[in-house]
Amino acid sequence: MVSALDADSPIATVIGAILMLVIGAGLLAVVLIVASKMSGRRERRHWMAGFAAEVSGTFHGEHSKTSPGFGVDPVSLERPLAEAAIVRCVEFGYRDHDFVGVDYLDDRHQPGGDSTPRAFHSVQLRVPESAPLFVSADGAFPTRVMREFEQVKTFDRDFDGAVKVRAADRERAAELLTQEVRDWLRAETRLTQWPVYLERATLRTGGQRPLTRETLLAEADYLIDVSGRLPTDRR
Repeated sequence: MVSALDADSPIATVIGAILMLVIGAGLLAVVLIVASKMSGRRERRHWMAGFAAEVSGTFHGEHSKTSPGFGVDPVSLERPLAEAAIVRCVEFGYRDHDFVGVDYLDDRHQPGGDSTPRAFHSVQLRVPESAPLFVSADGAFPTRVMREFEQVKTFDRDFDGAVKVRAADRERAAELLTQEVRDWLRAETRLTQWPVYLERATLRTGGQRPLTRETLLAEADYLIDVSGRLPTDRR
């Protein structure tokens, strides 16, 4: 008599397949757990984590259970930074100001339709709520800014040729750009590297590649200088 559980029987084949699936799922779970722990250890060793501990700030990594207390998503400005899909973030106080430094990935606006995400960073300073204002030396604003905000003309030929400004109310923005402010912005060499965006209670800049400690502090110093000079129209 042939047993239903003989090696070549259909029942044995099904049972074997189920066992293989169970074993495979178990191995996959172990691999994922180990990978998660290794990733968590790498995050804890990241320079942002050490910097946060040094300055009594907060490090928000991929596996962190905390979220930034302010800031905006650098990819989709319609949502707060706490809801953004970021790689990592450090929230800290510096020179009596509140900052966040963010590493994130973005695949937009790449030549040839390349959809491979590339590394970018954003440094954001908490400021009082005011009307949106965008300042760039080369006029290379994001598509949304180009579409939604007007170009500001001050009729200062030297300034308008060197610095591009967009705002929700171009006439009011032109009034706020006094001669002193225009002279400072035109002479500010860092503006050629870091455009500044004032919107949603943040003043921010950024660029390609992940942040380093040196870049983070350099951009933070820059934003503090800009915040003390850039005209604001309080709502």
